[in-house]
Amino acid sequence: MAEGTHIIEEIVVTATKRESALQDVGQSISAFTGDDLERMGVKDMNDYLKATPSVTLSNFQPGRNSVVIRGISTGADEYRTDSSAAVYLDEQPMTTNSQQVDPWQVDIERIEVLPGPQGTLHGSSSQTGALRIITNKPNHQGVSGQIDGALASTRFGEPSYDLSGHINVPVADNRLALRAVAFYSKEGGYIDNVEGPDLVGQFDNSDIAEDDFNDYKVYGGRVAALWDVSDRWSVLGSVIVQNSDTAGSWSSDPHLGKFKITKFIDEFREDDWYQVAATITGDLGFAEFSATTASFDRDIAYEWDNTLYEQYNAYAKPGTLYDRRYMIGRQFNDQQQERFSQEVRLTSTTASRLQWMIGGFYEDVFDKWLYGTKVDGFTDTPGWEVANQYAYAYYANYDNIQYPLAPTDVTYSNEFRRKVKQLAFFGEVTYSLTDDWDITGGTRWFEYDRNEFDRNQWPEGLPPLDHIAEDGAYSADGKESDVALKFGTRYHIDNERMVYFIFSQGFRLGGHNSQRAAATGLVPLRYDSDRLNNFEAGLKSTWFDRRMQLNLSAFFMEWTDIQIDNAGGVDEVWWLRGNTNGDTAETKGVELYWAAQLSESFTLEGSLFAADPQFTSDFTTINGDEITDGTVMPISPKYKIWLAAEYTFYEFMGRGDLWVRVDFSRQGKVYDSLYSAIRRAPDGVIPAWSYSNLQAGIEFYNNWNMTLSVWNLFDQRIINWIDDGYNDQASALGDPRFRDLLTYDKPRTIGISVTKWFGS
Repeated sequence: MAEGTHIIEEIVVTATKRESALQDVGQSISAFTGDDLERMGVKDMNDYLKATPSVTLSNFQPGRNSVVIRGISTGADEYRTDSSAAVYLDEQPMTTNSQQVDPWQVDIERIEVLPGPQGTLHGSSSQTGALRIITNKPNHQGVSGQIDGALASTRFGEPSYDLSGHINVPVADNRLALRAVAFYSKEGGYIDNVEGPDLVGQFDNSDIAEDDFNDYKVYGGRVAALWDVSDRWSVLGSVIVQNSDTAGSWSSDPHLGKFKITKFIDEFREDDWYQVAATITGDLGFAEFSATTASFDRDIAYEWDNTLYEQYNAYAKPGTLYDRRYMIGRQFNDQQQERFSQEVRLTSTTASRLQWMIGGFYEDVFDKWLYGTKVDGFTDTPGWEVANQYAYAYYANYDNIQYPLAPTDVTYSNEFRRKVKQLAFFGEVTYSLTDDWDITGGTRWFEYDRNEFDRNQWPEGLPPLDHIAEDGAYSADGKESDVALKFGTRYHIDNERMVYFIFSQGFRLGGHNSQRAAATGLVPLRYDSDRLNNFEAGLKSTWFDRRMQLNLSAFFMEWTDIQIDNAGGVDEVWWLRGNTNGDTAETKGVELYWAAQLSESFTLEGSLFAADPQFTSDFTTINGDEITDGTVMPISPKYKIWLAAEYTFYEFMGRGDLWVRVDFSRQGKVYDSLYSAIRRAPDGVIPAWSYSNLQAGIEFYNNWNMTLSVWNLFDQRIINWIDDGYNDQASALGDPRFRDLLTYDKPRTIGISVTKWFGS
């Protein structure tokens, strides 16, 4: 809010794929402007989603993000089902389950969070909602730019620093405008890799023990060009690149103490991606034409410590393929994601009671990974001898078996490839029955073609013994089509208050399991799309001459044919991978947002989310887990609260405007997995948490800013994730370490930043 004004500023959003004031959109929306993000000190998804009422984030480490909206979830660590929440960067969906893309928040125009199904306009994977990150575009208003530098210190950890900037330049008689952005950030570690022995006392990690070993670097930039071909037509093109590197672990071992763990290898994760996009926009007189083509490419590689698994198997299964003499083990993954999308739409622009939009969408998605485990020196272990014995017994009868096996350190490999092509047509019509009352109807027809290939070898070169002839491989494919619907109505009580009702549907694509998996009788050959029906009513209002804003929505959501990821195998069918459809679940709740401009200097705002997410029928997974009516869905808090206050001292000492801001978030407890929710396991509960930030800054009159920030003001120990994957191994070998490893939010961090902006 500028000096001399006393009203809540209007935010313009594009949630309905046309520009509208947020208060006029007949659905629940949370939005943050670029100025909001800068004031909040936001850099990544973990920062701004704390302030979003209806969204829960599971953050294992930087880059490994799982987004849950309104509590609709079967777990955060599923890799073979599609995400139920969509993530968009500008006009392209970039959704990835468990590893949502997290663009660095530099020169961002706006973030929009759209809770509730967005299936008609945003398609598959927006089943529970969509998160839209919208970058600033080039403009013809003159040369302008900004440079930001920051230093920060984390309690118990190393310092961090950040440098970023952007510049906007109009050229060619204002027919062309260019905008360039660059950033580099290094976040210092705060987890200590504590020296300690392995599970059986063969060796220790003294050669890699290190304090503050979990470093995170992210760097990249973007270039965009806007060309006004004529007064009616324009072309916008952009290239965005982001690379990130992590070293170390973000987990803590409760037995060793907070922010301490023992690892036996130098863990790392690299996540590099780029997006190329072009949008053509034209004014046809009666409608706006828009066509967006975008391509996204992402490469992920990581290597994690797997020593505990290897040592337990050597102890429990001597003389088998698992016997690797208690050596150091590693998990690895080389993953690639490619997306090509094309959307064309026409949006009416004439002044008429009838407003409409029609469009078509095509997407071609390709995912692949080579995942596995390896042991340095594997060929010198009993497990390698056993593998060659199997190879000798079978190679004479199978052309794909080599004897002796080619030397390898890879003890298990899983090659996976998935292709999904999707074609969709959508439309939406709004008709004004009166000047104050309108109705909206929308639909989306979609058809998809999915193909998957999966191959397991154990070790590399030796297929599973019950699947030798097929080289450990299986595939699945299928084509299907369906329709999603939307209906809504708005009534403007007056110029400041509007009530609405909306029914909307969301969906996730179905698919086919492999014939081999279906032959077990444990999973079907085909699993269906699951569907979410949303009923929502709300009020959007401003009061006291726009000095106060109050938005309230109530919703009821019913989830049917729930897709369940069965990736853990059953008994001796360890290789089993397949999806099944469960039964039903539902959630009902309310969302509240309010803001009050109490004076020219003082602003208060806040939000509240409260819901009751639970399964509503009894069904059993292929592992024998019984989900009963009333079981709480995992990663689903029953409440979330956010409060913020900001005060500005205008003309502070005649040098600028001094502002102080404090915000507070609180989220209820959640179960960390479907397994924990079914068993109501107390050790699978992520406790409720509270989190606070404090910022104080001065905007000098000479275009300089300086800001002091304190994140996690009260140094709360907020748990983001619980990893119980090594509990059994540690217990079997009598080691008190390595059980229920905890991922904490960063300890209290104090930073100072300086900004210089220039131009118009």
